[in-house]
Amino acid sequence: MEYDKVSKALTTAADENDAFLVDLEIKPNNVIVAYVDADAGLTIEQIKMINRKVESLLDRDDEDFNLTVSSPDLTRPLKIWRQYKKNEGRFLKVKYDDRADEGQLIEVAEEYIVLSVPQKKKSDPNKELKIEFTALTEAKVAIKFK
Repeated sequence: MEYDKVSKALTTAADENDAFLVDLEIKPNNVIVAYVDADAGLTIEQIKMINRKVESLLDRDDEDFNLTVSSPDLTRPLKIWRQYKKNEGRFLKVKYDDRADEGQLIEVAEEYIVLSVPQKKKSDPNKELKIEFTALTEAKVAIKFK
C-alpha cells in the first residue's frame, strides 16, 4: 500500500472529524496502524468516523488492507507540535542532547518548549528549561502520583 496515499486519506478523514494524524505505520500484508488525536481529546465516535472515511477513500478492490485507527497511549512519544500544545501544563519526560529531564510543560512555541523542572532540594525554585525541538530526541507524558 502506498504510504502517501494512505497518509492523505487519514489526514483528510482526521481533519473532517476535528482530529489530526500523529503517526502512521504500514506493516507487511497491508496492515495499517494509524494514531490520531484531537485537541480536546479523541472520542470513540471520532475514531469510528475516521475509520469509515478512510475505508471509503481507499479502494479494497485495488488492494486489500487491514486498518486500525487508535489514539496514542501514554507509552508513545509525542511526535508533532499539536501534541505538545495539547499537553501544555502536564508533566513530560524528555530526552535531548544526551540528557534527560522531567518537568511541567509550561510553554510551547514554534521552535521550542519550556519545562519547569523541580530541583533536588524542595526549597529551591524550579528551573525553567528551554529546549529546541531540533534537540529533542524523545518526549513522553509522565504520570505523576501525589
